[in-house]
Amino acid sequence: MIILLIIAGLIFCGASVYCFYKANYCACTQAGQCDNPVNHYWLGAMLNALVSLAFCCIALHVEQGTLLWLTLMASCFLGAYISAKREKLKRCKKANSTNALLTNEPN
Repeated sequence: MIILLIIAGLIFCGASVYCFYKANYCACTQAGQCDNPVNHYWLGAMLNALVSLAFCCIALHVEQGTLLWLTLMASCFLGAYISAKREKLKRCKKANSTNALLTNEPN
């Protein structure tokens, strides 16, 4: 039972991080055009984080559950950050190789 609650907390934690990054992406790339989705994504991020915290606290009581939740949130944010950095690096390499093809320069 405890393991299932922790897994559910991890799932909601991941959903919270996804909504958080989606809200930031929308706010940065489409400023003024997506006010409602940004609000929905922020609301989704906060609600998922609270549900995740509740599952962790129910599983391990308040003190240890909160520490587990903080660890889960930090892990999810770190994973998303590393993934975004790698994706950005891939795009830069692809753009550089495309530019080299357009100007007939060697890589």
